[in-house]
Amino acid sequence: MNFRKKALDHIESAKEALMQEPANPAMWNQLRIELHQALVAATLAEHMTPVDEEQEQPETMSEPLPKPLIPEAVEQHFEAEPEAVAVVAPEAAAGPSIAEALSVQRIASIQSTLSINDRVRFAGDLFGGDVEKLLRACSKLEQAESYEIAVEQLEKQVLHDVDWGDEEGAPYEFLQRLRRLFA
Repeated sequence: MNFRKKALDHIESAKEALMQEPANPAMWNQLRIELHQALVAATLAEHMTPVDEEQEQPETMSEPLPKPLIPEAVEQHFEAEPEAVAVVAPEAAAGPSIAEALSVQRIASIQSTLSINDRVRFAGDLFGGDVEKLLRACSKLEQAESYEIAVEQLEKQVLHDVDWGDEEGAPYEFLQRLRRLFA
């Protein structure tokens, strides 16, 4: 198929539709469809080389293909019953996944893991929107001797009651980072 000719045909159809001054939505839709088809055909024509167009086969074949010549030994090999092959499913890897391993890996500093979005979210949910207070709290928490002491300090510094158990919330995620600090 000659895509260049097809693209030109669609462009001509679009020109004709423009000459008719489309006044209703159906005509505008037809114009849009013709232009889209022209674009598709032009894109295909652009990516086809002249060799591709010459090698292109007609849509219908006039004569059947000749039967390939296959040596008898090859035919007998494929006519024989196939051997049973045992398919073994790969075993699941033992141990935690990479994501799980990274989620419990020790961090050196909470502040170094905080993106700008994290700072705004944690400050908003835990410290009434005060980012400076969040950063001061992180510095104090990083100096704590244990995770338990750090949690006590954190609970004293937050402005209000927080649902620490909500796994979807910022407080829970902040606790996970604090846990990684002492892993």
